[in-house]
Order: sequence, then structure tokens, then C-alpha cells
Amino acid sequence: MRAHPADSLPQAPPVQTRPRSRRPSKREAFQRILLLEEQRGYEDRAVSGGLDRFLARWRQEAGPEGDALLARLKAARLLEASYQELLPERRQRWVRRALECLEAPSNGPAAPVQPAGAAPARQDKTRAAPQPLSPDQPVAALRAYTPRLAPTLGRLGVATVHDLLYCFPRRHNTVLKVADLQPDEEQTVVGTLWEPRKVRLGRSMEATEAAIGDDTGNIRVVWFQQPYLAQRLKPNEKYVFSGRVRVYRGRREMESPQVEDLRPGGGLDDLAQPGRLFPVYPLTEGLTQRALRRLVREALGRAAPGVEEALPQELQERHQFLPVGRALWQAHYPDSLPRREESRRRLAFEELFLLQLNVLRQRHALEAGASSVALLPPRGLVDSFLASLPFALTAAQRRVLQEVLADLTRGPRPMGRLLQGEVGSGKTVVALAALLVAAACGYQGAMMAPTEVLAEQHFLTVSRLLEGLARPRREESLLAIYLDPCPRPITIGLLVGSMTEAQKDELHRLLADGALDIVLGTHALIQEEVAMPRLALAVVDEQHRFGVLQRAALRRRGVGSPHLLVMSATPIPRSLALTLYGDLDLSTLDELPPGRQQVQTKVIKPERRGTVYQFLRREVQAGHQAFVIYPLIDESEAVNARAAVKEQERLAREVFPDLRVGLLHGQMPMEKKQQVMESFRQGRLDVLVSTPVVEVGIDVPNATIMLVDGADRFGLAQLHQFRGRVGRGPHPSYCILVAESPSQEARRRLSALEKIADGFKLAEVDLELRGPGEFFGTRQSGLPDLRMARLSDQELLLLARREAQALLDRDPELALPQHRPLARALARLRPPVAGDVS
Repeated sequence: MRAHPADSLPQAPPVQTRPRSRRPSKREAFQRILLLEEQRGYEDRAVSGGLDRFLARWRQEAGPEGDALLARLKAARLLEASYQELLPERRQRWVRRALECLEAPSNGPAAPVQPAGAAPARQDKTRAAPQPLSPDQPVAALRAYTPRLAPTLGRLGVATVHDLLYCFPRRHNTVLKVADLQPDEEQTVVGTLWEPRKVRLGRSMEATEAAIGDDTGNIRVVWFQQPYLAQRLKPNEKYVFSGRVRVYRGRREMESPQVEDLRPGGGLDDLAQPGRLFPVYPLTEGLTQRALRRLVREALGRAAPGVEEALPQELQERHQFLPVGRALWQAHYPDSLPRREESRRRLAFEELFLLQLNVLRQRHALEAGASSVALLPPRGLVDSFLASLPFALTAAQRRVLQEVLADLTRGPRPMGRLLQGEVGSGKTVVALAALLVAAACGYQGAMMAPTEVLAEQHFLTVSRLLEGLARPRREESLLAIYLDPCPRPITIGLLVGSMTEAQKDELHRLLADGALDIVLGTHALIQEEVAMPRLALAVVDEQHRFGVLQRAALRRRGVGSPHLLVMSATPIPRSLALTLYGDLDLSTLDELPPGRQQVQTKVIKPERRGTVYQFLRREVQAGHQAFVIYPLIDESEAVNARAAVKEQERLAREVFPDLRVGLLHGQMPMEKKQQVMESFRQGRLDVLVSTPVVEVGIDVPNATIMLVDGADRFGLAQLHQFRGRVGRGPHPSYCILVAESPSQEARRRLSALEKIADGFKLAEVDLELRGPGEFFGTRQSGLPDLRMARLSDQELLLLARREAQALLDRDPELALPQHRPLARALARLRPPVAGDVS
């Protein structure tokens, strides 16, 4: 236990009177009021009664100094109109001119007023009032910026002042009194610093210790390994302290808090009062809350008034939305919780409104002049395919298949449909039926997956589904089937980048000649050298991992505009799906095949692996099988995680020498992978050690254990996919998650998986944990980042959709003058990058 020199530190008095400081001059007092008015978004709340009342009182009380200042204001024609009656834009100009007047030499004439748009005069940074900034300027234009912040801000996606204004806090702390501080929580308090001094803790650690106090009491504070703070911090000064409180030897103590001073004019004297909400921002290594708060406060004061209002005025008034400048201030430094929610609602609506305008305009552009062929299959073809399957479709599969077939036969409008469903709900069967219809009608179909591993898995799954119809295969990447009443064989091929040049050349030739009916592959299928002259249907799997441009590129291939079916195993609520993917109709597989078991899920500590192995052995002895998943193929010095190849050797030799332990990973030849999976499916292997290649396409009803070792290395959706590989037979099944050193975020993911079995509910949790941008892959999808919108904003989502549709009905090109700011806001959205696929 460490020694605690603070035990001998004198008790700081609970209340002391600070030394009386010099009374500010009238010019300084007025300047502070104007700066505060800037910070508060020109709401005329910087001084009690408003600026008009302050100036009227000043006229009556003005001495020589006040008379000189009033003369300057009058010469600048700032006293001719009531400030209260000015619009926000004119208030901004008024405050800017008033600050310029105050900067004029005291014995000289009034400062000249610069015309709008003129370059600001060069001024001494130590004397000049901060000049307004355009939000489009680089963040380096801020006074609080230093070059060493560049890499850290870059990691947060902050390049411009606008980016900084929209870098919102992840939460707010209420500024507390000392007596209200609670142990084991990160909190913010304003207090006077007493007796900071350098101390030695134990034999080697140097630190700074002090006390902080207010009118409710005192608390000890210690900064470990920061002895320099004893000289840097000034005693008897007020500071803002943000940190965690703990109880040590029966007394509360704040450990290594971040400190921000409350110098007048520093921007915090009014914003860090007890009861106020204080922002806590997302950080990255090398960036402190203090540094980011200083930057944001300066950006708010100098640039928030210049943020262009994108929402039309009549829409703002109809829904009583805050102006954007005021909303930004309240999002960072809210006056109250209701005001914070009011600002969040306004900013979230704008995000969703712009997003919906984007997807609706995309849909219009795709449909404008687009025509597709109607795919009318020979009578009985679909029934013939369904009869060949070793199982019956669920009612949900039949319903969704009818929706897809109705789209395909309709013409000339091309199908655009999003098919989402739970893990194991049978999306692949529906997609395969649609592809077979296209082939039987004399056209080509393509199915794209985001990775080669998933493309191969789909090809193997399709091969297994068509086993009853297949002719002998010419080679491992080609398959031919007969399907009544189609008079000719239907050929199916796999095309991925890792194939030999000879294999790829052969498949390219077959596609170009129209001799290959259905091709499965990756995004390589949309490359120009892949000719598909009769492409009529494109199927995209895991659509959130494909960019908008990739989907659009597929639609430009083949005959007219091919039909498009996109699939996702990441289910989201209908209203949110319609808002995010407004260019697509929606089908949902909300039913699992009969006989599926609910899988029991448990998170286990690494030291209990032995117990898990014993349980796995008992399951195998009972006649069942098990998956064991590792995140890596081979060991890596850069990643602290177990690898499949070495662990398979260890398990087979040391743990399960009497069991049949197989190995499966993505770098194996496809034929070898198929042999291993077939051996496992046939029961010739007891344990299958694998990398994430088993994420899709594996159906082994006898498998009852899914052991994921290194579970903290996987995302929530992927873990749910793994879990879906078991529980497919009549036996109780288990998903066991072992995590070596999970982060706090990883622990939340694993806890959610342990408690929640429903994929839709799990998707909601995943969205809350990761945020919309990462969850929906906005970098890949071409959608704007969502910083304020929440999954629970269902009414706001639908409102944004209605308003966007109504506005586009009136002005589809956004050409009206009142809609030009909207057009500029849409143009600022980052466009998707071709080939940007994760």
C-alpha cells in the first residue's frame, strides 16, 4: 500500500475570500459581454435585460471612458437600430463591429468598419478580439490549435472547423459541488485550489497533491507522476476539475483529474458553474478533454454563427426547430437537459432529412429511364426446384419468394429489393430460386459477396442445395444442373481473384459467350474486363459492406438495367431500413425453420478452458460434434490471439488425442475445404477447428457446441453468425465465448450476446454500441455519418422521410432559391469511393 503524504497536508479552509482583483474597465466589461453574446449564439442573453437595456443604462452612467466608447459605436452606426429587433445574421455583424470599435486605440478615432467579405485586418493575437471564422476553414485557423494536435484530430475525422463543431460530446457531466461528489464515478467540480505541492509516494513515484474546496467542503486531489503541476497550478485560484473520485483510508480523493482554469474571458467562467452540463468528448491517444474543449469552445464562438442553415425556414417554423447555430451551442454546452434534447432532436432531424433526400434522389436517378426485362419462368420451374430440396420452405420464405418473383415478372421497372433475415432464416434459398428463374429465361445472374471466403462458402452452399439436380462437375469451380422443365442444363461458376489466370480466363470467356448462366464471386464481378452481356439479375450479399457505386455498377451491366436483390443478416427495424435504404423495397424473413433450438450462450474466463474442454468431450461422447473458432490462421507477433493451425495441433495431440480433430481455414484450396466440411457433415470428424470461414453456409444438425476462443476479437454480428451454426438439430446446443483480455466495449458486446438471442434486438444493441456510422458502414455505403440520430428516433425517421418526399415532389432538382442551402449541404456529403469495400 502506498504511503500517503497527504495525510499530513493541512486541512484547507472550506471557504476563503480571494484577494480582491482590479475592477475591469468599462471597455473590458463591454468586451466580455460581447464575447459572451458570441458564445451564446447571439440570443441577447449575455447580460440581464439584453444589450439594448445595458446600453441605455450605460448612456446614463457613462463617464469620460464610456462617452468615448459610445462615440465610437455611434460613428460606426451601431446605435441606430435596436439589437433585440435584429435577425441573427445582423446581430453577428453588429457584435463583430462593436468588438472592432473596442479594439481601436483609446485616443484615436473610431475603428473603420470593413465591408462584408473583405479580408480581416492583421491584428496582434494577444490584443485582438477573436475574428469570426468560416466553418470551412481548416482547424489550424483556430488560436487554440497547435501542430502536435494534427494527427490526433485526424484520427477523430476533424480537418475543418465545421468538423469540430459537429464533433459532439459522448455525454455530459453535471458540474457538482464538492459535497455532491460520489466515489467511483467520473465527475466535474469547480473549486478553489489550496496548497499544491510536490510529494513523493513510496520510494520512486513523484506526484502533486493539493486540496480543492468550495462553500460545501474540501476534497483531496493527487496527480500521479505529474510533479510539475505543483509549480504550474496557482494556489487560491478557481479551476474546473474532471476526474474519478475514490475513497482512500476512509476519505474521498480525486485522482489525476484534468484541470481547466477559469480566467475571465477564457470561455469557461460562465459555462462551468455548478448545475451546468459539462461536455465529455470522445478522445484518441494523445488528445485530452481540456485541449478538445478549448478548440470546440473557440470554434463555437467564432464559427457557429457562420454555419449555413440548411433547413428551409418554413420547415423550421412548422416543427419549431432551433436555428442551427443555437442548436450547436446547446449540443455542446446545454443550458439544461431539455435544451440538450431539443438541440439533439433538431440536429438529428437534419441528418436524417439530408440522408433521406440523398437516397430518394438516388432512387429517382436509378429509375429515370431505367428498364429491365420481365423474367417469366417456364411453368413449374420454381416448384421443380423446391421439390428437389431436402427440406420444405417456411411460410416466411414462401411469402418473400413470391414478392421477389412478382418484381421479376413485372417489368419494365427493375426490381430493387432488400432481403433481410435472421441467421439461418434461409435467404440463400430465396436468392438461388431467383437466379435459376433468370437462367431458365435465357439470361445471366450474378451473386456477389464482400470477400472471397464468403463467395466460396456461397458456392459450396449452392452446390449442396443443388446436389439432387447436378451433373458431374467439369472442375471444382463449375457446376451444371438439369431443372425441369428447362430444356438445357444450367451452368453455375465461381470467379474469385485468387484463382489461376487460366481458370479466370476460362470463366471470363464463358461469361462473355453467354455460356455461363450464374456466376458467384466478389466485387471483381463489376470490373470492366468481366463481360456479362445477358445479365438480368444481380444479388448482393451483406449489402452494408458494398458501396452504392458497386451496386449501381452492377445495374449498368447486361440487359437494360438488371434487377437487384440485396441481402443482409443484420436485421434492422422496418422504418430505419426504409430510411437508410430508401432506394430499395423491403422483405423480411422473420421465421426460422422448424426444430431450431435456442442456443445457450456463456462467457467464460480463459483460466476455465479446461472445464470447457471437459464439457466438449462429454458432448462428443454423447454422439454430438463441436466447432472451435480462432481469429487467426497462424500466430502473429502483432496480435495477442490464438491461431487455428497451432491450436488444432495442440488440441489433437494434448487435449483430445482420442478424438478426430479437423482443421479448416480460408487459405486452404477450395476442394480441400469442401472435403473437410463434408467429413464434418458426415460425422467423420468430432471437432472442427476453424477460422471465421464457418460464418455462413455450414449446416450440421448434429453439432451442439460453438466454442469461440478469442471472442473479443469479433464483432457482435459475426459472433451471432457463429452461434447460428449450432442449434440446428433436436439437441440442446451451446455457444461458449472465451476472451483473453477484453476491452470495456468488448465486454459489453459479449454480455449482450450472452443475454439476447433475437437477432433484431441484438442489432439494436450493436447499433447503440458502435454508433450508426460504423454499424451501417457509411464509409462504404455512401451515406453521411450519423452523429445525433438514434435507433429509437422512429417518429423522427418517418417525419424526415415524409418531409423529404414532399419537398422533392415540389422541387426535385432543389433549384428554388430557398432550397439552395439544402443543395449545398447535400453536395458536402462525402461521396462513396469506387472499390471501397471492407
